[in-house]
Amino acid sequence: MRRALLMLVVLSLFIPLASAGTVKYGNLSFHDVTTEKELRELVFSNDGEYFFIFYHSESCPACQYMKTNVFPTATAEKALSGFLLVSVDVYKGRSITTLRYRIYDPVIVIQPENAGYYKPKTPGEEISVGVPGTPTMVVFKTVNGTMVLKGVAAGALNPDGLAYFLEKATEGEETQTAIQSDDQKPPSAQDVSETANGGSNLSLAVLLPIFSAGIVSVFSPCVLPVIVGTLSLTFARRKVEAIIAGMVASFALLGALVGSLGGYASQIQGALYLIGGIGFVIIGASFMSERFSARLERLLSFSPADRVSGKKGIAYDFALGSALGATWFGCIAPYVGFAVITAALSGDTLSGVIVMGTYGLGMGLTVYLLTASKDLAEWVKGKLLSGRLSLSGKGRARWEIVLGVVLILLGLLMLTELTPLKLWSSLFESLSQL
Repeated sequence: MRRALLMLVVLSLFIPLASAGTVKYGNLSFHDVTTEKELRELVFSNDGEYFFIFYHSESCPACQYMKTNVFPTATAEKALSGFLLVSVDVYKGRSITTLRYRIYDPVIVIQPENAGYYKPKTPGEEISVGVPGTPTMVVFKTVNGTMVLKGVAAGALNPDGLAYFLEKATEGEETQTAIQSDDQKPPSAQDVSETANGGSNLSLAVLLPIFSAGIVSVFSPCVLPVIVGTLSLTFARRKVEAIIAGMVASFALLGALVGSLGGYASQIQGALYLIGGIGFVIIGASFMSERFSARLERLLSFSPADRVSGKKGIAYDFALGSALGATWFGCIAPYVGFAVITAALSGDTLSGVIVMGTYGLGMGLTVYLLTASKDLAEWVKGKLLSGRLSLSGKGRARWEIVLGVVLILLGLLMLTELTPLKLWSSLFESLSQL
């Protein structure tokens, strides 16, 4: 009996329950969809119909406004008549928060700040549409099993605004009687709503810790002594601003590389959370154990800076800064890892650049202050490098141990994204409201 109960508990944690059904907002009945399979079944069984997808989350005030003050109105009921209505909780239906559509005609895109049309580069262009925030509403038409995009609206709309959006999304309709399967390679995927407002917004509550991590990483035991000692003399003979710019650029490039995964996030999101959760745990462990940290540094360290350190000129100074960012990656892995994981999960290339650029800026400005101010450098030597405030050994700073525990807890929270608990999503959804 106990074994059966234990099996039920394990299954309830690791196997998401299907939640196919309907939900009502006022007199409107929405199909409550959480998986791509459920959505595809609706699409194929309702060919030629207009679909209206309402992306929402339980803790979103604007979503509650739509549910209680917009959909129950006569204006909304009239405007939505004739549409097949779909409701998607973004934290339960993550796999369908990014979908691919075909575009044949201009698509109406409404943002809180502006409105306009996205025009396809070629008829039948295939693109990916993500959810930049909640609520987000998407209108498409099914044609021979293909989803043809008609409109995207990000943010809450009042009843009249909703009616306007739906009218513009369906006007001037030139019905496609057939979708031909051509061999033409589709253009690069892009987010329509990102095109309209120039990218995703990152909360200050997210960027501030990233900037702080950049500052703290300078005080890593394998970076600080080099900066205050040998590199201070090197920087004195070179253009420090160019070196700092190169350093920031190297981290921004890394952010672009990991952030570019955002276009495929819906397909590999589980793997990202698994890697991110384990990464946080490893980073936290390196803070708590000097021996583990040293092994991690040896594993990741390499020295491309040696190739350009003896050459002069602004271009070489910029290259030196870029190389230093790569050289130090091994010994600052416990610090930069937090930023890399955040960039990988940020959702797009631009957000990855912003996240890692913010980290590089925090590190670069700190390096600049240490090398530009003789008094500050001497104070650091006297206080931090003289053994009064040890950064390693038995006197390892308590804050590093505390931070290690916090990072391990964050890693465990991230791993809950692989279960129905999804505690990581709940945490950062709350932070995004700050």
